[in-house]
Amino acid sequence: MPTSHSSSIQASPRHMRLVTSQDLLHTSINATLSTKTDRPSTPVHHIQEDDYTVPAPPPPSPVSFRPEHWATSNRR
Repeated sequence: MPTSHSSSIQASPRHMRLVTSQDLLHTSINATLSTKTDRPSTPVHHIQEDDYTVPAPPPPSPVSFRPEHWATSNRR
């Protein structure tokens, strides 16, 4: 069995603070928000007259389900 050795861990000074992932997240968010203060939060896009046209109706189905197009031998 290996022997265990105790070692002393140097304590950090009281004025130093451990940086956590939450601190990094807040720093990143603040940096992102501060760079976008001059731009509006929603994109500005003015719809021109020809920007949107109504789509064409779908083509007629090649299969007809109306009874007048069924062969009389298939009717029961």
